[in-house]
Amino acid sequence: MATSCKMSVCVSRPVVPRGMSARLPRRAFNLTVQPLRSNSVARTSRSGVFIRAAAAAPAPTEGKPAPKKKVDNAAVVEKELGAKGDKVFIAATAPAVRLGISEEFGLPPGTNSEKQMVSALRKAGFDYVFDVNFSADLTILEEGTELLNRLVANVKGEPDAPPLPMFTSCCPGWIDEIEKRHGELIPNISTCKSPQGMLGAVVKHYFAEKIGRKPEDVELVSIMPCVRKLGESERPQNQSVESGKDVDFVLTTVECANLLRSKGIELTEMEEDEYDEMLGTSSGAAQLFGTTGGVMEAALRTVYEVVTGKQMERLEINEVRGLEGVKEAVVEMKPIPGGILANGDKDDQEPIQVRVAVANGLGNAKALVQQVKDGESPYHFIEVMACPGGCINGAGQPRSKDKTIGAQRQSGMYDIDERRVIRQSHKNPRVQQLYDEFLETPNGHLAHKLLHTYYQPKTK
Repeated sequence: MATSCKMSVCVSRPVVPRGMSARLPRRAFNLTVQPLRSNSVARTSRSGVFIRAAAAAPAPTEGKPAPKKKVDNAAVVEKELGAKGDKVFIAATAPAVRLGISEEFGLPPGTNSEKQMVSALRKAGFDYVFDVNFSADLTILEEGTELLNRLVANVKGEPDAPPLPMFTSCCPGWIDEIEKRHGELIPNISTCKSPQGMLGAVVKHYFAEKIGRKPEDVELVSIMPCVRKLGESERPQNQSVESGKDVDFVLTTVECANLLRSKGIELTEMEEDEYDEMLGTSSGAAQLFGTTGGVMEAALRTVYEVVTGKQMERLEINEVRGLEGVKEAVVEMKPIPGGILANGDKDDQEPIQVRVAVANGLGNAKALVQQVKDGESPYHFIEVMACPGGCINGAGQPRSKDKTIGAQRQSGMYDIDERRVIRQSHKNPRVQQLYDEFLETPNGHLAHKLLHTYYQPKTK
């Protein structure tokens, strides 16, 4: 905020992140990009957003993870809950889980059972129930700031400027693909941990202190739509605690439903309850993380306002929505005089264009990846989700032969966003509080220590 907020983005007006000059020695805003493909079809819309609609490619199936000995994770968590003693147990649910778990209990696809789910998890024995949507908002502030820093460095022509385009980093299937097959593109990947990873660090270092406990006294159970999140939680570079893990256990949506059934808990019979507020408040933008194009849309809602000082006229960025194989958009922004990416203090700022793309499934990312390798990518920011449709169709979600179920789930995600009072990540008051009281500033020293990670090429 314009008051005491230390964040780079606040409710009333954007604030330049520390370490970023508000006045850049400006060249033409040209990040050595090539024109968009000539066979694309251009359309225009309000809010300065332009779309080039690419032909949709067939949605591939998710790559199979390496076979491991089958573990009944629900039984493990149930046993831990029964023997927790004085330990504090926390459940944290991902955006897609509140929809997927509905299907496990016979409700129509796209049904939001968030409040009943929270109540059921408390009955199962959890002391606190947090929302991974909170840390999705946190991710946007970190990732959005990282993107702006990269843009600024490239505009200034810094010799050590991080490369563009920047790829998203919240999908473990995508990270695995990069490390195994495209190691040379690791510098293009955002260093941000996923929302799951960020929440783990915040729980162990911020929340534990708030309740007067040590990190090792707090057990975090992450409930995810993705089978690869368990592996992500075990990566050494994702740990911020001296012993143990940031995220202690990971359950899929189906495993969470099995845990509830094992305890005789019927979701549809539960009364409504709310997430614990400290790490349970979130924006509508955060909910979009669960579907393809959602991370991009959430990021653009914030980055646009940071650069222009104005909210988008239309927060629904339809150009990156839907289930097409590849979606492309150009977002036009007129910088605040003297602000990020501005040409000095003059009032008549020349608009800049930020070019983005969304790959729905790994198969549809191939052409985008090759463009980057060939030095021909026209984009500044690219989102990739391994599962077609995004997390709503993750391998940890209920299975279905209904070919329309992805669209139904996606519609449910959009509905939650539209019903939220707060719909931009930087306007989440609890995230603002976290920076004011603890992290200080996005991409700052403590934020890098706790919320960012690194990647390594994997030898075959």
